[in-house]
Amino acid sequence: MKKLSLYFIAGLIALAAVTVYSCKKINGINNNTVIETPFSLYYSDTSGTLFVTTNGKDHSVVFSPDGKPCRSLVTSAENILWAKDSLYYSTNNGMNFNHSYDSLYWKSDTSAVHNLSVYLNQSMMINIPSWGNRVYASSRAVTMNDGTGNILTNYMGLVYSDHNGALGTWIFENTYDTASSDAGAVGILPVYMYSFTQLKNGYLCGAAFETPGVMTSTRRYVRNFYKTAKDQIWEEVTANPDGVNSLPHTNTSGTPLPPHNSNPSTAFFTLGHYNNRLIAIDNMGFNGAWYSDDFGANWAQFNGLPIGRPLHCISAPFEEVCLIGTDSAGLYIYNVNTGLWQQNNNGLDKNLIVRNIAFKENIFKNGTVAKYIFLATNRGIFQSTDGGNNWLLTIPGNYVSVY
Repeated sequence: MKKLSLYFIAGLIALAAVTVYSCKKINGINNNTVIETPFSLYYSDTSGTLFVTTNGKDHSVVFSPDGKPCRSLVTSAENILWAKDSLYYSTNNGMNFNHSYDSLYWKSDTSAVHNLSVYLNQSMMINIPSWGNRVYASSRAVTMNDGTGNILTNYMGLVYSDHNGALGTWIFENTYDTASSDAGAVGILPVYMYSFTQLKNGYLCGAAFETPGVMTSTRRYVRNFYKTAKDQIWEEVTANPDGVNSLPHTNTSGTPLPPHNSNPSTAFFTLGHYNNRLIAIDNMGFNGAWYSDDFGANWAQFNGLPIGRPLHCISAPFEEVCLIGTDSAGLYIYNVNTGLWQQNNNGLDKNLIVRNIAFKENIFKNGTVAKYIFLATNRGIFQSTDGGNNWLLTIPGNYVSVY
């Protein structure tokens, strides 16, 4: 018995040794603390400076201030795309930027609070890795020569690049079909698509202005579109319950986004999502947030958000939580059990302006994944390591965008 006990004890010691050394490299580095896939978080401030951090706490300046405020940041493969007065791109981690595209759409209006200007920003660009890193960007109505003598018109109000946003690679999105047999395709052109989000199922959704130049009290203000793959036609699902003649390919029984048959200047909706639910937030602050489970054919209003507060940004980090950043009311988190939005400012300053939300992850050698969520605010960069429940100010400053 005693001999067996000694063998048993010896076996336990050997097993413990294997366990201890299995999480270490031969050179003694602990795989529990070695990051296999580190992140790079880029963010910009009101002076046009670009910063980078790899841990959410320590940062460095990669591009000095030029006095041109940031509107949006996105990365595509190894390139950084930076929207300011024009669109610029960098191929060397932000050390240098080159001109990428000129005719970005610019929306300026007055919000419900502080008479603040409302500008197109975060959702005006989107990179889609699953579509070969195709990048979409909102564009003004312009024409261009395709190099072969053909003059192209930007009917859709957007451009795309399949080469990570490099100069000369932007193409007008002209894919549409007005045939009566294709009742779901884009109807009356032009439309001016200005905001994008990609659902968990891969569908790309876009919001567009009504046909310009003919906005009246009998027309829709926001038009809703989606496409299932990069080479597919955009499908329009805009609710058109009054049978407005300008939108022949839209559904006649849906519920549109507000304002419905009213002054179009009282709303400016940009898009976000949570899993496969499409969400529209009013950046101007008059109409709150709305959701659609059929790509924008029918909309219903959320409850729990502050009345009369501009909603600056929306994000669904890792599709595990959904967050909305507001003007001077901090952060709101969606409660899936009640269907309500709840203020969640644990660790955040009172009256915080949340302008943008991003999320990153570190994967360690032992397979452990650490998830982080970041907020760009008027007080600095805040970080959460517990799914957005608690926040810590890690980098003070006045920031516009984070990606």
